[in-house]
Amino acid sequence: MPRESFFSVRDIFQDRRKLFIFLICLVLASLSWIFISLGKSYSSTLVVPVKYINFPENKTLLNSVPNRLAVNVSGSGYDLMQFDDRLTEDTLIVNLDNLKISVLGEYQRGYLDQAALSKDLQDRLNGTLAINRVLSDSIFFVFDLKVSRIIPVKPIVIYSIAKGYILLDSIQVIPDELEVFGALSILDTLSALVTEPVDIGSLSKTKKFKAGVSKKYIGSDARVSFDSVLVVVNVDKITEKRFMLTPELYNVPDSLEMLTFPNGIEVIAQIPLSKFDQVLESDFKIVVDYNKLEEGYMVLPVELESWNPIAENISIKPMQVEIVLTRVE
Repeated sequence: MPRESFFSVRDIFQDRRKLFIFLICLVLASLSWIFISLGKSYSSTLVVPVKYINFPENKTLLNSVPNRLAVNVSGSGYDLMQFDDRLTEDTLIVNLDNLKISVLGEYQRGYLDQAALSKDLQDRLNGTLAINRVLSDSIFFVFDLKVSRIIPVKPIVIYSIAKGYILLDSIQVIPDELEVFGALSILDTLSALVTEPVDIGSLSKTKKFKAGVSKKYIGSDARVSFDSVLVVVNVDKITEKRFMLTPELYNVPDSLEMLTFPNGIEVIAQIPLSKFDQVLESDFKIVVDYNKLEEGYMVLPVELESWNPIAENISIKPMQVEIVLTRVE
């Protein structure tokens, strides 16, 4: 006859006492397995945050260095559970006082080898876990001399001008120059700082706003005297101003007298309303040049030789004149 077991499955679930004994045995077996497993040795790869301090004096960092390191450690399950969070959440402070530095062309280069990093990590763990190796390569630092330069600021503004209005002068930046502290090799080749791009849409009046200074081209380690500047886009309404001018005659031979028809030329200019009185008739000069006369044609072009720079979209009417030549006795 087959041998009967002490408990059958049905007996366990029908008898509360037997079920209680079964659950206690199950818990004790599970705990025993966990304790045995935690006592064994394991290896694990952890990612450790890093911060560097005491950079060389009067030097600026040109390259990017890792702010996290992958580290392979080994130890018992108990120790790995205890120190896992401590390693991955606490920042490892790396002191660069004893950084090995060598000359690399115009720059200086320093490096941290894996042995030094492993020692710092091992000291932090007090020997509880073994640092097998730092999986990251040696960390290199490329330095340049830190200098100060005064550099102009160029605004990057996206805008349009509403119909019937005009941009008054160039876009203003206040202050228009900033002091920058950074790498000599970068600042001595930099023609201007730029602002972060700002889209201000369509304008029918003057707009003032603050724009952040972009650090894209000056290096991550650079410092600027101000983080933002005031940008002023002056907009004014357009009006027209008209003048009737008599053209000056150029290169007419002494033996000839030249008359133009018509003798009065209209000059039409678009002018900002606020500067209407600053644009005068004497600011404009139109000429007719005899040397541009073509054989068989008794007409010459009318040319605008000088004008007030405030005026925009200048037109002249008519653009050519008929001429009458008479010989001087």
